[in-house]
Amino acid sequence: MRSPFLAVVPPAAALAAGLTRWALQGSGNLYTATARRAYVPDPDLGWRVVDGGPIWLGLEILAVILAVACVVAVGAALVRRRERDGRARRGLRGALWAIGAVPLVVPLAAFATGFGPAGARDTLPATATTGAPQDGVTGALDAPAGRWDVIVHPGSAITARVSAGGEAFDARLAGGIAGTWTGDPHDLRAPMAATVGVDAASVDTGIAMRSKSARDDYLRAAEFPRLEFTLDRLIAARPDGDRRVAFRAAGTLAMIGGRVAVEVTGTLTVLDDAARARLDLDPAAPAMLAVADLSVPIAATALADDAGDLDGDHLPIHVQLVLVHRATPTAPESP
Repeated sequence: MRSPFLAVVPPAAALAAGLTRWALQGSGNLYTATARRAYVPDPDLGWRVVDGGPIWLGLEILAVILAVACVVAVGAALVRRRERDGRARRGLRGALWAIGAVPLVVPLAAFATGFGPAGARDTLPATATTGAPQDGVTGALDAPAGRWDVIVHPGSAITARVSAGGEAFDARLAGGIAGTWTGDPHDLRAPMAATVGVDAASVDTGIAMRSKSARDDYLRAAEFPRLEFTLDRLIAARPDGDRRVAFRAAGTLAMIGGRVAVEVTGTLTVLDDAARARLDLDPAAPAMLAVADLSVPIAATALADDAGDLDGDHLPIHVQLVLVHRATPTAPESP
């Protein structure tokens, strides 16, 4: 009779194929994503998020496959003991082969979905918002004064880079994003005001269970449904090309029932006709792209109680907003 331990071959092959897939992915991720979220280069946004990508295997699913292989090996040992009387236990052998074959679905499905777009990244790459001016407000933008609204758009999102358990991942928030900037791009010394907020419940880490934990356990979205930033003052600004200014500003971030003072550095860019067309924006409405970075001290927030779960003492946040100018309504003519 053939050895019952041959039933270990399928799960062992599945584990080898899964490890190969995981290594080729190159991201070193711990958890499996059934549809990889990735970032791809974009001429206007810098990086654009792409959802619904390929299956991205994590170490935890490989551990499950290893466990199945061990179970089959133990089962094979028991079968061999029962077969000492010389009679084959075909039913038990068939069960072992059926159990051992199941893990093959995992790497086969992952390889079948491919590796996603060329040049895609698992986390949002660092953007060039460093080197902001230290003091003085100079520069101007060729755009109308008044109210600019943050719009729901693939380019509007707030992304926190989270490091926990030795893994770094993005927590992206875009649901219910809204805000305004009121000022005069021609005169950045003039009074200005800005606010932006997003639904805490929209947090997406790319892994369903991890997103649920971020939403319910950390952000406590049911109790504190919004994260909001308010501009306090513009500290400095300078030209950074024909259509862009770099800036440094001070503001207040309201999150999880508390408020923390933060400093923001970034750029504000007027989008030309070609960029507005590529981003599927109203060609008649002036538009700008605001990109900013800030670092939130964890100890100054309600996350301080969970600081032991996080690596590091600051939470880096990247903000990207598409703003569209709201035209002043024309007063009706007198009869």
